[in-house]
Amino acid sequence: RLAAGTTPRLLIRSDVANHSKAASLAAAEASAVLAEAVVEADSRAAVADPAAEVQVAAGKTESAILKAIQWAEKGTTGEIRVHITRRWWEPDAFKRAQKLFESYGMYRTAERNGVLLYVNLRKKKFAVIGDTGIQAKIGQSYWDDLAKSLREDLLSTHYENAIAFAVRTLGVTLKMHFPVESGAENPNELPDLVTED
Repeated sequence: RLAAGTTPRLLIRSDVANHSKAASLAAAEASAVLAEAVVEADSRAAVADPAAEVQVAAGKTESAILKAIQWAEKGTTGEIRVHITRRWWEPDAFKRAQKLFESYGMYRTAERNGVLLYVNLRKKKFAVIGDTGIQAKIGQSYWDDLAKSLREDLLSTHYENAIAFAVRTLGVTLKMHFPVESGAENPNELPDLVTED
């Protein structure tokens, strides 16, 4: 459990269906890497086989999301997890994401730089929760831009592509703020998983 005063902060709470178009990312350095992710995402079909989606979401096959997590965590001490749900009854996606953040132990990273991306596909809502270490380095405007981009991508492409793109965006940021020191070991503090319920 989280100690008093160490609760992860609210970073994003979003209803995809009720927001306008996204603003582009400001970082020029990230643009080249993100363009690579766009090309990869555009090469995938916008509509996937539902049976395949279940396998991907459950982590049973290597998805674009899982590949993005592995790429994003290479060269950084940061940790990313994606959780996908299709629950009909969910009064508050953020509260659910907070519970998952805690139950997955996302706060157990040495530098407090874990990030959970939670997406409810049925309710068209998502939440992004970052631990205190990453929040202290990047601030709220970064999370707002990420939410705008993810919202637009979820409306315009297959969800798997949109989520993979957001994960790669997070990876670029984690690499800038939490790089692995030259010659240092980089243990995977948390498993690279796409979980589902």
